Amino acid sequence: MKTSIELLFRYHYRPLCMYALHYLQDLDKAEDVVQDFFLRLVEKKRKGADIENTKAYLYSATRNSCIDYLRKSGNTAERINPQDVDGDISDEEAVGRSINEAELWTAIDALPPRQREVLLPSKRDGLRYRDIACELDISVKTVENLISRALHTLRGKADNFIYFLFCFS
Repeated sequence: MKTSIELLFRYHYRPLCMYALHYLQDLDKAEDVVQDFFLRLVEKKRKGADIENTKAYLYSATRNSCIDYLRKSGNTAERINPQDVDGDISDEEAVGRSINEAELWTAIDALPPRQREVLLPSKRDGLRYRDIACELDISVKTVENLISRALHTLRGKADNFIYFLFCFS
């Protein structure tokens, strides 16, 4: 049986990384901050700490870790707000978007490899179907078909995903 920390990590790691990304604007830094936070959490649990509202604690502690990181990096106070493509957003909105974004990436990861291989360059990188077809040595019609099937699968999982897909491009 998995320990509570392992379950927390498995369930919350990706959403917390997406949340930290809203503050840090760098995925590697966001992952480092979240991993460091989980190491500190393991130590706290070993010392017998009990956390009442786990989700609130995880997001608050991650937020505080991001703010500490930004302050140590010499960033000014106006940069210490969660940000999105539209600029500053509220902390609550950052949490909600992070959870949705993590669900989207989990759904994308679950796509068949070939669908994922054409969807990401199209939606994330903004490549044209023709460019993807040339790169993968397949027809443009095959690219269209694979992307159509991938989007159909994602639409079936959640309506919120489509909004995030178009934020990629």
